[in-house]
Amino acid sequence: MEDAAVKAFEKMYEVTCCLFSRSDLKDILPAIVQVTVELIGADYASIVLFDDEGRVIDEFENLIDLKPVSQRMRPGGVTRRIVSTMKPVFVPEVLEHEDTNPELLKSGIRSYVGMPLMVDDRVKAILYVYSTKSHAFDEHQKMLTTMARFAELALKNAHLVQEMKALAIRDGLTGLYNYRYLHERLDEEAERVRRSKQPISVVFMDLDQFKFINDTYGHACGDAALQYFASLCRQSVRSSDIVARTGGDEIVMLLPSTTGEQAASVVKRIREALVAKPMQLPDCGQTVALTMSAGVASYPEDSSDVRQLVKIADDRLIEEKRIKRSAMRGTAGD
Repeated sequence: MEDAAVKAFEKMYEVTCCLFSRSDLKDILPAIVQVTVELIGADYASIVLFDDEGRVIDEFENLIDLKPVSQRMRPGGVTRRIVSTMKPVFVPEVLEHEDTNPELLKSGIRSYVGMPLMVDDRVKAILYVYSTKSHAFDEHQKMLTTMARFAELALKNAHLVQEMKALAIRDGLTGLYNYRYLHERLDEEAERVRRSKQPISVVFMDLDQFKFINDTYGHACGDAALQYFASLCRQSVRSSDIVARTGGDEIVMLLPSTTGEQAASVVKRIREALVAKPMQLPDCGQTVALTMSAGVASYPEDSSDVRQLVKIADDRLIEEKRIKRSAMRGTAGD
């Protein structure tokens, strides 16, 4: 009995080390499958990961010559039942189970178990184990439940690590990328451009009279204006583009595979959106019309050095603001 207990503890220690030595979800999923097969003595295993709306976002399995879980799921099938009920499904003999997917029958599977993996009271994933033998898991239900709890903890750990990584590269107020991440991506894009010779553009922008907004309406309204500006910028570009807040009200966009003319069109869309949708100030119900200044620089038109584009775009932003101030002084003099 003592030897058996020691071996069980050793196995659990191995499971813990295997699962918690990884923090990336793409590494976690294969590890869960591998550990489950070894621990339970299953022939095969699979795991499918869901988003908060129940859509499949990732999966891994070691079954051969079989469609992935996401492709063989049926509206009223076992997978959807586990998601909705949050309860495991034990199938000791597939030939006696009406709901078993015909794809599994063709593959020679004769028994399987589906275990929901819960994160924050939601089914975040389903872990399946399969055997070519009937009643293969009759004696392993407690072990499978324990394995599911380990897998849940591993998924939670991976999600926490992802959240911490996201916080490290995001600006807390606007949710845009921060200065450090922008420059990391700038280095990556510089290398990509060196190889591909594809165009790239950098855009520097800030709000006109941002200090006036803060001084007149208060810093809470200034923050709201910056958040509104950031949101419009995000909506105006592709998901592959980088939009970052580099300090104060300054926003920088890194636009891969984008010419100077295309970047100017992006700037025009943002300007027009600011005019078309005045911002409603929080708490007071008033609206304020925001305007912005911008500078654009592109490879290869403006420089063969991608990093130099940052300075060129910044200088052009400063020049546009200087011209606007001069025009305002001239108008005041008139």
